[in-house]
Amino acid sequence: MTIFELYKNYTEIFRNNGFDSPDIEAAYILSEVTGMSHTVIPFTEKSIVPEAAEQAETFLKRRLQHEPYQYIFGWAEFRELRLSVGPGCLIPRPETEFLLDYVLPAIPRGGTVCELGAGSGAISLSVAFERKDVKVIATEISPDAFRWADKNRKDLGLTDRVDLRMGDLFAPCSGERFDVIAANLPYIDESAELPLNVKLYEPGQALFAPDRGFALIAKALEQAPDHLTPGGKLFFEIGEDQGARTLQTALRYFTKAEIRQDQYGVDRYLFACL
Repeated sequence: MTIFELYKNYTEIFRNNGFDSPDIEAAYILSEVTGMSHTVIPFTEKSIVPEAAEQAETFLKRRLQHEPYQYIFGWAEFRELRLSVGPGCLIPRPETEFLLDYVLPAIPRGGTVCELGAGSGAISLSVAFERKDVKVIATEISPDAFRWADKNRKDLGLTDRVDLRMGDLFAPCSGERFDVIAANLPYIDESAELPLNVKLYEPGQALFAPDRGFALIAKALEQAPDHLTPGGKLFFEIGEDQGARTLQTALRYFTKAEIRQDQYGVDRYLFACL
């Protein structure tokens, strides 16, 4: 069977199972097993080798159960990095990539950064990778997520500049202060309806928070001033409907705060400084 024939077959299967973009779904699977770009898959008459066809069939069955591609393939791209991800680890999103465009220029030369809720390590590892002069401390309360972050830290050779610590928010950083604090904490209302690929597979601990998704953000904002250097800055990713509440809360503890937009023009980040 040719790659194109299998592509047509998979596209029809995804269409019959109600997937929104069946052609793209099929192309992603065949791209992964062949090493070819997904953009050329629909035009490839080359025969698919049996091993790749067998792997594609396994991937297809998993995807039809709505498992995220990042879990199926075992990796996710984030800025300049390829991160290992899997069950127990939040899949990094493009909005979080864009957060780094605000964070990186704000870090002073030779500065220190603290990330709360490291997850896969996406923020911390990107900071360390893109700013060789910076020292990063990252905290994570989930043992599963901690293992993914630690794997990525080791695989990328960043163990010397990313200090990964187990614990809740600032608990592992008693008495320490940082030039920049960054976080993508859980901010989704516990009653929210999510797509099946998120609802069925990604860890609820990394998605949901009490008080309409605001509890952890509020707790971190209260604690943050004790962990910032004079003039230190804070950057949090937030829910698109949390801007007003987040800004009001931040101004209780910081002299300056503002809501900034993501690459789609949506209110997505809190910036605050002492």
